[in-house]
Amino acid sequence: MKTIAVWVSDQVALGAVASIQDFFTFCNQYWYFLKRQEPLFQVRLMGPSPLVRSGAVLVEVEPVDLNAVDALIIPGFHDTKPADLLQASQVLSPYQSQITDFYQRDKWLTAFCSGAFALAGIGLLDHKQATSVWFFKDYFRQMFPKVQLNLQQLVVQQQNILTAGATTSYLNLCLRLLELMMDTAFAQQMAKIMLTDPNRNSQLPYLSLQLPLVHADPKLAEIQHYMQQHLRSPLSLDSIAETFAMTSRTLIRRFKQHLDETPMAYLQRLRIERAKALLENTTMAVEQVMTEVGYEDLSSFRKLFIHYTSLTPKAYRHKFMVEPALLCCSGDD
Repeated sequence: MKTIAVWVSDQVALGAVASIQDFFTFCNQYWYFLKRQEPLFQVRLMGPSPLVRSGAVLVEVEPVDLNAVDALIIPGFHDTKPADLLQASQVLSPYQSQITDFYQRDKWLTAFCSGAFALAGIGLLDHKQATSVWFFKDYFRQMFPKVQLNLQQLVVQQQNILTAGATTSYLNLCLRLLELMMDTAFAQQMAKIMLTDPNRNSQLPYLSLQLPLVHADPKLAEIQHYMQQHLRSPLSLDSIAETFAMTSRTLIRRFKQHLDETPMAYLQRLRIERAKALLENTTMAVEQVMTEVGYEDLSSFRKLFIHYTSLTPKAYRHKFMVEPALLCCSGDD
């Protein structure tokens, strides 16, 4: 029987912890249905405090002891502010040597959502690819410049370390862990039992600009607002710089300093974000959407949309439109 430890401390999302316990309980139940054999997994909750409460939920927690553990899962935290994320990044520090030894013994070390901040905080993600919660990606990059943040994949594996994206990505993380500790066929069947898409492999379709990185440059905020209001216009780097009486070099420098991207890359993201909203909430043909956000060539727009979302415009609409029955209009495939 394999032992899976789940880290539990203050601010951990206990709903996800309970769901992980349920997932592996269902694995045991299905295994018994198939083979009439003993359970495959036991789940133990480990952390620094014997009792952890979140709202009306109170759980008992064991002291951290990874000697007889086969996999460690670090869940996400209820953290939304930079100071909270910084605190989350330090929760594993007292256990750094024990977790490092666990990793060096080739045990499975995993984290999802903001739990990746905790794992990065003890240096085990340095010079490795990892993923984390997409809406804190800017904070993650600022705090951990040595980590290669990869939002293309929902679950990223580097040796015996697995990281997964935001919130419910723990289901895909558990499926991947199950595949590694058991086999692919069993994991595929559990995906069906759990009604979880095993091919949900990217966070890109879910990325949004609705949670921008706060900065203290009022002029840059004014420029951002201007770009947002003129998405249909043929904006260029020089025209934006001229509108705000600055050089192109200064404009680029301010964007790179505060947003870590160029003005034109930011404009592309704004346009794709607007296109996503139109695909979700209107029945406009893709050609109309393209024009509405300032593009003229359908092939170029389609390629750019796929780059930012990993889906075609038509596939994105099918996935996210609030009223799928209204689908009608696009020749795009």
